[in-house]
Amino acid sequence: MSIIGIPLGLYGYIFPGNINLMVLDLYTTKKYRLLIYVLSLILIFESVYCFVTLSLLETFKQNTALFKGIEVGSFILIFIMGIWMLTDNRKQNDVIHQNTLRRGIFSIIFHPQQIPFWFIMGLVFNPFMGMQFSMESSINFLIFNAIGTLFAMGIYMYFGGKILGYFKLKIGTLNKSMAYIYILISIYSLINFFIF
Repeated sequence: MSIIGIPLGLYGYIFPGNINLMVLDLYTTKKYRLLIYVLSLILIFESVYCFVTLSLLETFKQNTALFKGIEVGSFILIFIMGIWMLTDNRKQNDVIHQNTLRRGIFSIIFHPQQIPFWFIMGLVFNPFMGMQFSMESSINFLIFNAIGTLFAMGIYMYFGGKILGYFKLKIGTLNKSMAYIYILISIYSLINFFIF
């Protein structure tokens, strides 16, 4: 049942975010060598977050304070990313591209949203799969998850480039749009977390 990793990897990266925008930007600006390094970095950190979270699933289930702390940290990081994206000077293309790369790399390495994602996916799918997290089953799952993740990135590179060209959009416009979405989601999530 490790093949379930493919749709989970796809689902985990199909929604727009800093990582996807960075991959799209590197692809449309034809920085292929850097793109290969970035894709490798994505797969490494995705695998680490996935493995650690699923391995510690029982610990997370028993320690709700830790999980809630990770959730709040995620919301705060999303808010900070949104503010950072809003402060980009849209007239300086080089700065926009550099900041898109920096935010993408930062999001790959410090990606606390991955822990709640894998925690929820582990709770939902583990009972159906009866998966014991042995080294062999974990490696198989991680390989299939990597395939799904690469598929999601391929969708962004291929279709994202076409959409940018068709609508004559620039990466700065996408960054600005994502900034507003990030800020709204983080404010809503923090209010929802602390008030409701």
